Amino acid sequence: MLTGEKPSRDGYSDFQLASVNHAHASLRFGGTIAFAEVLTQHSKASGSFGWDGKELWVAGGLRATFRVYFCQWETSFDLDSVDLQRTELDLGHEIQAATIETQRSKRSGTFGWTGRTLWADEGLRARFNVVLCRQATPPPSKGGTAVRGQRSAAAPTAATSRNHTASGISAEVMASLADRGERLGALSDQSAALASDAEGFYNLAKQLNRR
Repeated sequence: MLTGEKPSRDGYSDFQLASVNHAHASLRFGGTIAFAEVLTQHSKASGSFGWDGKELWVAGGLRATFRVYFCQWETSFDLDSVDLQRTELDLGHEIQAATIETQRSKRSGTFGWTGRTLWADEGLRARFNVVLCRQATPPPSKGGTAVRGQRSAAAPTAATSRNHTASGISAEVMASLADRGERLGALSDQSAALASDAEGFYNLAKQLNRR
């Protein structure tokens, strides 16, 4: 979804995006992308596409209509408590939050949600604004082309690219500790030598004072 635009109730929207002259092009949305697929390819060039956070991108001359699924989105549902009885509706996705958008009944009643289920009770009839969260990647839509995209992966950082020992301490840290140990050992030897020299000077000074 572009900023200010609501996706479908299942949390997806369709968009066209084109790589002109094989250049990189992108669209930025208001929500984080969970998955994207090509519905219709309009170019001869297959090119490539992918997504990173809130951005969908194409390159290599690909022009296509994409279906973009979001991790979290807002949508609306109507739900009526009939004869003051509790009515439930399975929304198919985990509910993060729900508020009354428009109330149609005189009775205020009550409402709430548990997991994927929204409920209304005590005569409340209303349209609800609901925030849903996707728990799994959807299957590819029927009729889509064979062109597949990929989530952009961040380059490995120093923290993620280290080789770790069985103890969980990185090899670099082990080598650094060993080097520091050797340095401390050398300093200890130097300290011992200085202490021995100091003791020798002290004994010599005592002898001179006696004379």
